[in-house]
Amino acid sequence: MLGIDVGTTNLKAAAFDDAGRVIAVEATPTALHRAGNGLQHYDAAEVWLAVTKLVRAVCAQLPTDRGIDAVSVTGMGEAVVPVDRSGEPIGPVIPWFDSRSVSNAQQLITDPGAETVFRITGLDCSPIFSLTKIAWMRDHNPDMVRQVAVWLSVVDFVNFRLTGVAATDYTEASRTLLLDLAQNAWSDEMIRAGRIDAATLPPILASGTRLGSVTNAAAVTSGLSEGTPVVVGGHDHLCGSLAAGILLGRRILDSSGTAESFVGISRADQRVPVEFRGLRLGRYLDPSRWVTWGGIIASGRSVDWAIDRLASVAEWGFADSRAPYDAVNAAIEGVPPGSRALFYIPHLRGCGAPHWNPESRGAFIGLLDTHTQKDMLRAVFEGLCFEARTIVELTEKVFGTTVDTLNAVGGGTRSSTWQQIKADVTGKQIEVPEVQEATVLGAALLAGVGIGVFSDLETASRATYRTRTIYAPNAEAHERYGEFYRVYEQLYATLLPLNEALGKLERPGG
Repeated sequence: MLGIDVGTTNLKAAAFDDAGRVIAVEATPTALHRAGNGLQHYDAAEVWLAVTKLVRAVCAQLPTDRGIDAVSVTGMGEAVVPVDRSGEPIGPVIPWFDSRSVSNAQQLITDPGAETVFRITGLDCSPIFSLTKIAWMRDHNPDMVRQVAVWLSVVDFVNFRLTGVAATDYTEASRTLLLDLAQNAWSDEMIRAGRIDAATLPPILASGTRLGSVTNAAAVTSGLSEGTPVVVGGHDHLCGSLAAGILLGRRILDSSGTAESFVGISRADQRVPVEFRGLRLGRYLDPSRWVTWGGIIASGRSVDWAIDRLASVAEWGFADSRAPYDAVNAAIEGVPPGSRALFYIPHLRGCGAPHWNPESRGAFIGLLDTHTQKDMLRAVFEGLCFEARTIVELTEKVFGTTVDTLNAVGGGTRSSTWQQIKADVTGKQIEVPEVQEATVLGAALLAGVGIGVFSDLETASRATYRTRTIYAPNAEAHERYGEFYRVYEQLYATLLPLNEALGKLERPGG
C-alpha cells in the first residue's frame, strides 16, 4: 500500500505492508515560491512532478515479486488549485499561511456574519481557509477565475493527475469555509457569500472509498502500474490520527511541529455544535463523525526560538552552536514546576485556540534578576503545556466526555521533558506511537480499507498501531501546576489591551 503526503514543508511517499511496516520511503522539500512583496505560493505542476519522482523512487526499491496494490494521498488543507477545462492548473496555489486574503476574510465577518459562518461551517472567518483565497484571486485576477472549471485542494489535484477524476473528500472540504458541516454538502449560503460558481466545486467522496485507477499517462510518469486502485485519502492531520491510534479509546491527537494541533473525534451519533466555543470543527475520515481542532500557532517555533536565544554555548559547554533536545532536557529537569513563578505566553505568531487572535503577543511574566536561562527555558515548555491544557479541557466540554490520553506525534516528541511536563500539567497520559511516518501510513491504511485489506478504519488502526513511550502524570506535580494554571488563565485577558496598543504602534501611522 502506497501513501503519498503533499505536506506544507515536505513531500513524501512511502510503501507499507499490511502490518504497517515501512518497506520504502522517500521525501523531498515542497518548493515554495516567495515574492518580494511577501506573497507566497506553490506551483501545482511542480508539486505533481516532484510527487512522481518520489513514487518512482519508492517503486524502484520494492522487491521484484511485490508491487503497489493501492494508492492514497494525504496532505495540507486550505490551499486551492484553479484548474481549467483542459485539466491544467492556471494560477498560483496560495498556502494556508499566506495572509494576502485578510480583507476577504474580514468581509465575511460582516456578510454573512461570523456567527452564521460558524453555524454553517464550524469555522471562524480566518484568511487561512480556501474561500478567502478564491475571493482574493477573483478580486485580483478575474480573467483567470472565469477560466476555472474546478477548484481542487492540492491533495485533490494529485488524485486528479493520478486518475483523471476531479473530486474532494469531506476532511479537505471542511477546511474551505464552503461545507455545510451538519448537512455534509456544499453550502448554498456560503457559495452565495463568496460569489462562487457552484458548478466549479467538485463532488465530495468519503475517505477510504475507491476514487479510480492510475491512468496510462500517470503510470508512465510515476512508475505505478496502469489500473492500480486509487483510494480517497484526506487531510494530513486526520490521516495521521488514524495511524496514531486515536480511534482506540478516549484519546485526542497532539501533533506538533512548528505549530501544534489537537484533534478530537466525536461519536457517530453526536450532534454538531452551532455555537463557537473556542475550537474549530470539521469532518473526520468517517464522514458520520466530526472533529474539533485546537491549535498553538507557535509551539515548536517557541522552543526553537528559546533554544536559539537562551541555550548558552559557552556556559553550557555545547560543541554545536545549537543546544540539542537531550541536553536541554537535562538542563531544565532541575528547575521546579512553575519555573520559580515565571510564566511564558507562547504567542509569537498570535494566539490559537480558544481566542484565535493575531494581535496577541508572546511574553515572559514575572521575570526577576534571580531567574536563570534554565528557568526561562522551562517556562517556555510550561507555557505551551498550559495552552495544551486549555485546549484539552475545551475539547472535553464540547464532547461532554473525559479524555484519557493524548497521542503525541511530530517533532515535539523528541523532548521527553516536554512530554512529561505536558502529562503533569494536563493530568493526562501522553502516549507516543512507534510510527514515525504517521501521515503517509494513515493514507496507506485508507488505501488498504479501499481495497478490502481492512474492513474499516478502526480495524486498520488496531492492526498496525504500536506504542513507543508512555508518560504518566505525576499527581503531586499536577496539583502544583494547577495552582500556576489558575494564574495563567488570567494572563490573556490582562495583556490583550496592551497587545492591541502595541499592534497599532507597529502599523504605519500607528
